[in-house]
Amino acid sequence: MSSVKTSLLPALVDYYQRLEADPDADVAPFGFSRQKIAFGVVIEPDGSLHAIQDLRRTDSGRDVPTSMIVPGQSKASGSGINPCFLWDNPAYMLGYRREDPKPERTRQSFEAFRDQHLALRREIDDPAFAAVCRFLEKWKAEDAARIEALAQVGAGFGVFRLRNARSYVHECRPVLEYWRKQLTAGGSEAELVGMSLVTGQIEPLARLHEPKIKGVAGSQSSGAVIVGFNDDAYESYGKTQSYNAPVGVQDAFRYTTALNRLLAESARRVRIGDATVVFWSDRKTEAEDWFLNILDESAEDRATVERVGAFLRAARQGRLTEDLRDPSAAFYVLGLSPNVSRLNVRFWLVGTVGEFVDRLAQHIADLEMIGSRDDRPPLMIRGLVSEAMPEGTGPSRERQVAQMAGELARAVLVGSAYPQVLLAGIVRRVRADQQMNHRRAAALKACIVRNARLAGRNVEILMSLNKDHPDSAYQMGRLFAAIEKTQEEALPGLNKTVRNGYFGTASATPATVFPRLIRLHQHHIEKLEGGMKVVRERLVQEICSRIDRFPAHLALERQGVFHIGYYHQRQDFFTSRKDGQAADDGQRHQTQERPT
Repeated sequence: MSSVKTSLLPALVDYYQRLEADPDADVAPFGFSRQKIAFGVVIEPDGSLHAIQDLRRTDSGRDVPTSMIVPGQSKASGSGINPCFLWDNPAYMLGYRREDPKPERTRQSFEAFRDQHLALRREIDDPAFAAVCRFLEKWKAEDAARIEALAQVGAGFGVFRLRNARSYVHECRPVLEYWRKQLTAGGSEAELVGMSLVTGQIEPLARLHEPKIKGVAGSQSSGAVIVGFNDDAYESYGKTQSYNAPVGVQDAFRYTTALNRLLAESARRVRIGDATVVFWSDRKTEAEDWFLNILDESAEDRATVERVGAFLRAARQGRLTEDLRDPSAAFYVLGLSPNVSRLNVRFWLVGTVGEFVDRLAQHIADLEMIGSRDDRPPLMIRGLVSEAMPEGTGPSRERQVAQMAGELARAVLVGSAYPQVLLAGIVRRVRADQQMNHRRAAALKACIVRNARLAGRNVEILMSLNKDHPDSAYQMGRLFAAIEKTQEEALPGLNKTVRNGYFGTASATPATVFPRLIRLHQHHIEKLEGGMKVVRERLVQEICSRIDRFPAHLALERQGVFHIGYYHQRQDFFTSRKDGQAADDGQRHQTQERPT
């Protein structure tokens, strides 16, 4: 049995330990990192160069580096000379940089790399490492410019390999034994000892939290940090840099490595607004595979959409497997957004698999509305925000989209009230373009129903037409739809109807418009003949009998109810009829709100 970790760093450390225990995960151990390797320097035992091997692979028509575990952390940033151990870029390994603007610095970089390795020749008793040392002694940087393969791989990272050897030099046992010995011996990272915030134990503390975190959309390509202090104003009690938030050296490595792994996996990552969202469980569970399919609305594969639909139906009916509803299976959702060299934690949500599944299923249930299509993915954050935001581009709109997406994601995943800006945005869009579609109607219903429930109010909105709905705003929406339908039947082929000129005003200030619309309806109904005329007269009379008066103004929520009434009535007009009743009249799928 495991418990849910409420803090971010301990949860990531636990995920690292889960990966470490999985032989198929191939996670980088402490003191190592996974780097993108573009080329290999293949050498002879005597230290002469055999070839420059291109280690890139083709992915979607592009040449991409190969991911490889190497000693040390990410390449240190800054202007200093900082050679890595048995891997680096061509400037350090070969003294080469294409179109080099600073040849003197390149020469110094190679010399630092060479001297660092030559100093270890006696300490590391390994033939492959000795061959590397001989190569570095013999190598002349000017020879690199004549190697065509080197020009192709550019400024990527490289590693060494002995000709005919199956493994790379940094993977040889004596080399690994030396490196691990250095890790246990400590160094600059272990100079300060204190209590770690992650474990509560007294241990060596990390000055820098490495490797840096990569893969957050919009952040620096070289990586960013969650924990970092770059100004005296943020420091206290005489502590500097990350010692202000003390974390053990090994735990800093574990949580950053785990987060990098999550960000590198497309199946564990989704973009919501300006936030990059990752999610995971404390154990392998089917929910990890479903979560992306539910949140990501870009699915075009019909089979995927059908599987997601079946999953959500099973969730609503309580038919999920025990694996998905195991209360002891912790589940975490982390949203990160860029902030120069740092990362903002937009949201950090914790719970169990069952809780998150229930919240997602409740979100879909709140959105249930007649007119949905089975071949479309469930309506989630991206689709809702697109319906609430006006069209356009620019930084201001991007900020608004990002803010709304973040607030909406939190509401969906926590089960809290939808942001009021979602309701207001959709109402404004409808008033602006006079268009009511399934997505807008579903979003309006969800906002009104859920927010009323959480506020302790009893609000009922069905997924289809409810002729007995008690709110006159709903009935006025129905009335507008009936008037528009009469006009369409009286004047076939119209390019514009009353909706194009009056819909926004009718939903906001009914008293100013409806008397005129009713007179217009009387004019149009005279052009109908026979039974159709009687049907339309009866419908309008039936709706009007449920409206006491036309108010001067409707509040925002009641405008949403007006729009839903209009949508329901329009859908009812186009639903196949049986025995004189709309086929969906009996679909009393109720989402009545109960006080909490």
